[in-house]
Amino acid sequence: MTQFYQLSGAERLGVELAQELNKRKIHTDILSMYTEDMPGVLEAKKELLQRGIPQVHFLRMKVRPSIASIIPAILNLRRLIKEEKYDIVETSMVSPTVLAAWAVRGTQSWHLAGLHQVFRRDRENSIRHWLWRFSIRCNPHIRYYSISDYASKAWVYYSRTPPQYTRTIYNAIPDDCFKAVADRQGIRTELRIPQNSRIALYVGRLAKYKGCDTLVDTLGPILKKSNLHLLLVGEPDTNVPGCGEMIDGMKKQIKDNGWNDWIRFLGYRKDIPRLLASADIIVHPTHMEGFGLVLVEAMAAGLPVVASNAEAIPEVLKNTDSIMVPPDDPESLRKAVIQTINRSPLEATVAIEKGRKRAEDFRIGRRIDSMLKLFGDALAQRL
Repeated sequence: MTQFYQLSGAERLGVELAQELNKRKIHTDILSMYTEDMPGVLEAKKELLQRGIPQVHFLRMKVRPSIASIIPAILNLRRLIKEEKYDIVETSMVSPTVLAAWAVRGTQSWHLAGLHQVFRRDRENSIRHWLWRFSIRCNPHIRYYSISDYASKAWVYYSRTPPQYTRTIYNAIPDDCFKAVADRQGIRTELRIPQNSRIALYVGRLAKYKGCDTLVDTLGPILKKSNLHLLLVGEPDTNVPGCGEMIDGMKKQIKDNGWNDWIRFLGYRKDIPRLLASADIIVHPTHMEGFGLVLVEAMAAGLPVVASNAEAIPEVLKNTDSIMVPPDDPESLRKAVIQTINRSPLEATVAIEKGRKRAEDFRIGRRIDSMLKLFGDALAQRL
């Protein structure tokens, strides 16, 4: 993986996969592309070891590595694979996938690449993505799993790989997410929000493709009237050009309109389940989404969902009363939020129960069983 000191999305799933496999007596180590001297890494490494990960390795690359550093990293990874005699190398992001695709060539190991987003040729078409596609084509011992049927179909078209090489394995949430305990009073006291106020929550990377600016445009004008506070949880996506400028623009808009008391940027948080269980609604207005892990976490915590109908979201929210609207449609999004927070007690109870029932389909045990089946089929060359 790239790093493990700030877990979100694919990184968190990678750590959870390693932990669960070790619980089932399957030796699974974690490797980070980067170095041990980055802030928070040694503490995170110690925690991983305490949680049952046998070994934590580092390729010692710099963040945003140069082209010249790629070949030594591939050779180091190849040496490690041979020394440790790994049967499987699993990756879930573009950069680690490129390294592993070359490192396993000529070894006995199989490479299984997780696809955690929807890939499109009109969108993911940079030199980095070209190198990625070239690397995987050169490796006969690589197979893929996607996090939704939508993402799987998109990948086959994008990569031009045989359909039988890609399997859908849904994302999953830990069992603890189903036990999230509400702390409405504590959260409101901590954030200096009146106890009788409602909370709308956004959780994810802060970027335009996530619809963050649309969310502020949409809810800002109705927050005071609705006695609703908007909390944005997550860090800026520094890989996206213009992200900083967008966030600066959002903060200026909030200040100019006097919304400072109603909209907060909370940054990275480790208590997401607590926040979900203590809020009144989650709003996820993204323009693109291969799965939407936080939506399942929200449903497990009993939190109503309003989301865009982008890409795989309808697949994840099927059979629920979650309201979905077109991306980048402030009027529809505003109506959906108002409708959701003003549901009758009976409507709210039914919606919450349907969400919890759907969340049960994404228990972590099911994902681990599916991953083990994929591993076994790869090693038996049944793929």
